[in-house]
Amino acid sequence: MIVRVDLGVVEFDLSEPTTALLDRGLEGAVREAHRAAAVEVHAMLETELVGARECPECGAGLSVVKTSRRKIGLLCGPVVVPVRTFGCACGFSSRPLARALPKGRHSLAVLERGLYLATMIGYQRSAETLSHLTAAEISHGTLQRMAKAEAPRIDARIKETTRELYGNGVAPEELVARTRADTLVVAVDGGFVPDRSTGYDFEAKCGVVYGSKAEVSKGRVELVDRVAYAGIEDARTFGERMSVVALEQGMLSAGRTIVIGDGAGWIRRMARDVFPDAVYVLDLYHLKHRIWQVFPEQWEVQVRDEVVSACVAGDPAGALRVLKATKPAQERLEAWRKLLFYIRSNALGIENYTRTDLFGSGCVEKAVDVLISRRFKLRGMSWLKPGAQGMVKLKVLRYNRTWNDHWGSRFTEAA
Repeated sequence: MIVRVDLGVVEFDLSEPTTALLDRGLEGAVREAHRAAAVEVHAMLETELVGARECPECGAGLSVVKTSRRKIGLLCGPVVVPVRTFGCACGFSSRPLARALPKGRHSLAVLERGLYLATMIGYQRSAETLSHLTAAEISHGTLQRMAKAEAPRIDARIKETTRELYGNGVAPEELVARTRADTLVVAVDGGFVPDRSTGYDFEAKCGVVYGSKAEVSKGRVELVDRVAYAGIEDARTFGERMSVVALEQGMLSAGRTIVIGDGAGWIRRMARDVFPDAVYVLDLYHLKHRIWQVFPEQWEVQVRDEVVSACVAGDPAGALRVLKATKPAQERLEAWRKLLFYIRSNALGIENYTRTDLFGSGCVEKAVDVLISRRFKLRGMSWLKPGAQGMVKLKVLRYNRTWNDHWGSRFTEAA
């Protein structure tokens, strides 16, 4: 259907001949024309849908039996659209325009822009900002519900691909072609989110996959093909979906895969179960941080250096011998015991230091900051898991630069 609308002449009062007033006046006039055109186009659409006004049941003529009004939120502001009910003497009735209107009270364009803002600021401020910028009216509660409802749509493809892989043994097609000289890196971490229902925290799991770097300036490197995945989900679901992301990013064709984590048990188990052929490496920063917590004093520098040197040499047993021979102050004994357990548990990740020169997981630390900390940990903020899931999925779209792809599909589906 081709829609042609004559917007007529845009007319408004210009009290002073300045660009500022001209710009503001034009914006308001165009919005008024937008609202009038929206009502006109809906009427044209209804006429197109009704067709010859013949009853599909008996072939008799249809007549208007009722007219209701539907308020719709558009970018130009709310408009009221007449929706007619057509009926026939045989009992058939239809509201053809109702099928073309949004299921909710707002157009998809309003929801998309409101949710875009909500990935950066709170729902209330997003609603207020959207109204100021576009004249669209939407409540913060509606934005919150829409964010929650969008998560299954965002996850639909990876959910189906994961089911095919682990249910039917069908591997996803590689989107990125690697060579045997390439190394694919899978960095994994988690960030804690304040839980409104319990008063404690729950974990949002996050992973980044990349294989190529480019120097963008002196001392600065960009991961040109990084792809992130994040979710509020159990470790098994997260791990399986991370493996799908890695396969799509060329894990099978790459020469080797390295999995980097901070030593958490669920990350070690994920590396073992879904990346069995990968080289698991313990993030050196987290290891050094734990060593410093046990031996923070200046006069303990030799112990710190000996433990770190043994670990970097791929000798966790040697590091344990140094630690056992040097007990810290009484108040740090518990931290010392935990460090011993930490090194024992991550012995494989330490031994693998000799197999790579990549020791850090800074990329995923940054991803956790961008995807989780900046939006979920604002002062006084708490979340329920379904709402947090929706928001983190929207955040991933922006992080991966796939926001326009996702919403382009949504607009196509709505057409």
